[in-house]
Amino acid sequence: MPSGDMTIMRTAIVLIYGMAFLLATGCASTPKAAPPVTHPKPVVRPVVDAKAQQLFYDKGLQLYSEENYDEARNAFHQVVELGANTALGLKAEENIRKIDQILKTLKEIESK
Repeated sequence: MPSGDMTIMRTAIVLIYGMAFLLATGCASTPKAAPPVTHPKPVVRPVVDAKAQQLFYDKGLQLYSEENYDEARNAFHQVVELGANTALGLKAEENIRKIDQILKTLKEIESK
Protein backbone atom coordinates (compact mmCIF):
# COMPACT_ATOMS: atom_id res chain seq x y z
CA MET A 1 0.00 0.00 0.00
CA PRO A 2 1.36 3.43 -0.84
CA SER A 3 2.12 5.66 2.17
CA GLY A 4 -0.63 8.19 1.18
CA ASP A 5 -3.22 5.40 1.38
CA MET A 6 -1.92 4.39 4.83
CA THR A 7 -2.34 7.93 6.08
CA ILE A 8 -5.91 8.05 4.83
CA MET A 9 -6.60 4.63 6.42
CA ARG A 10 -5.16 5.75 9.78
CA THR A 11 -7.17 8.98 9.69
CA ALA A 12 -10.37 7.03 8.94
CA ILE A 13 -9.69 4.61 11.83
CA VAL A 14 -8.98 7.48 14.24
CA LEU A 15 -12.20 9.22 13.18
CA ILE A 16 -14.25 6.03 13.57
CA TYR A 17 -12.83 5.29 17.02
CA GLY A 18 -13.18 8.95 18.03
CA MET A 19 -16.88 9.00 17.02
CA ALA A 20 -17.44 5.70 18.83
CA PHE A 21 -15.87 7.17 21.96
CA LEU A 22 -17.96 10.34 21.75
CA LEU A 23 -21.17 8.35 21.28
CA ALA A 24 -20.28 6.02 24.17
CA THR A 25 -19.62 8.91 26.58
CA GLY A 26 -22.67 10.89 25.52
CA CYS A 27 -20.71 13.84 24.17
CA ALA A 28 -22.04 13.46 20.66
CA SER A 29 -25.50 12.21 21.51
CA THR A 30 -28.56 13.74 20.01
CA PRO A 31 -30.04 16.61 22.01
CA LYS A 32 -32.65 15.65 24.55
CA ALA A 33 -36.19 16.85 24.14
CA ALA A 34 -37.12 19.95 26.09
CA PRO A 35 -39.18 19.34 29.21
CA PRO A 36 -42.91 19.77 28.73
CA VAL A 37 -44.22 23.28 29.20
CA THR A 38 -46.19 23.71 32.37
CA HIS A 39 -48.54 26.63 32.73
CA PRO A 40 -48.79 28.41 36.07
CA LYS A 41 -51.98 27.93 37.99
CA PRO A 42 -54.36 30.86 37.66
CA VAL A 43 -54.48 33.22 40.62
CA VAL A 44 -57.79 32.98 42.41
CA ARG A 45 -58.78 36.31 43.85
CA PRO A 46 -61.35 36.48 46.59
CA VAL A 47 -64.63 38.12 45.77
CA VAL A 48 -64.80 41.59 47.28
CA ASP A 49 -68.06 43.09 48.47
CA ALA A 50 -67.45 46.44 46.78
CA LYS A 51 -70.60 48.06 48.18
CA ALA A 52 -69.73 47.17 51.79
CA GLN A 53 -66.19 48.30 51.23
CA GLN A 54 -67.39 51.66 49.87
CA LEU A 55 -69.77 52.10 52.83
CA PHE A 56 -66.97 51.52 55.36
CA TYR A 57 -64.66 53.82 53.43
CA ASP A 58 -67.26 56.62 53.37
CA LYS A 59 -67.92 56.07 57.08
CA GLY A 60 -64.18 56.33 57.75
CA LEU A 61 -63.98 59.61 55.83
CA GLN A 62 -66.96 61.02 57.74
CA LEU A 63 -65.48 60.04 61.10
CA TYR A 64 -62.09 61.42 60.08
CA SER A 65 -63.66 64.78 59.17
CA GLU A 66 -65.29 64.81 62.63
CA GLU A 67 -61.82 64.17 64.14
CA ASN A 68 -63.04 60.85 65.55
CA TYR A 69 -59.75 59.21 64.63
CA ASP A 70 -60.09 55.93 66.54
CA GLU A 71 -63.46 55.11 64.96
CA ALA A 72 -62.25 56.28 61.54
CA ARG A 73 -59.26 53.98 61.88
CA ASN A 74 -61.58 51.05 62.68
CA ALA A 75 -63.75 51.81 59.64
CA PHE A 76 -60.68 51.93 57.38
CA HIS A 77 -59.51 48.60 58.83
CA GLN A 78 -62.84 47.10 57.75
CA VAL A 79 -62.18 48.35 54.21
CA VAL A 80 -58.76 46.65 54.22
CA GLU A 81 -60.22 43.40 55.58
CA LEU A 82 -62.76 43.35 52.76
CA GLY A 83 -60.06 43.76 50.11
CA ALA A 84 -56.54 44.91 50.85
CA ASN A 85 -55.41 44.91 47.19
CA THR A 86 -58.32 46.93 45.83
CA ALA A 87 -58.08 50.65 45.12
CA LEU A 88 -60.15 51.45 48.22
CA GLY A 89 -58.13 49.00 50.31
CA LEU A 90 -54.89 50.71 49.35
CA LYS A 91 -56.37 54.17 50.04
CA ALA A 92 -57.66 52.96 53.40
CA GLU A 93 -54.19 51.70 54.35
CA GLU A 94 -52.78 55.11 53.47
CA ASN A 95 -55.47 56.79 55.61
CA ILE A 96 -54.65 54.47 58.52
CA ARG A 97 -51.00 55.52 58.31
CA LYS A 98 -52.06 59.19 58.35
CA ILE A 99 -54.34 58.62 61.34
CA ASP A 100 -51.55 56.78 63.18
CA GLN A 101 -49.29 59.79 62.61
CA ILE A 102 -51.99 62.18 63.84
CA LEU A 103 -52.59 60.09 66.97
CA LYS A 104 -48.85 59.93 67.64
CA THR A 105 -48.56 63.70 67.31
CA LEU A 106 -51.55 64.26 69.60
CA LYS A 107 -49.98 62.01 72.26
CA GLU A 108 -46.72 63.93 72.03
CA ILE A 109 -48.57 67.23 72.45
CA GLU A 110 -50.53 65.92 75.45
CA SER A 111 -47.39 64.64 77.15
CA LYS A 112 -45.77 68.11 77.16
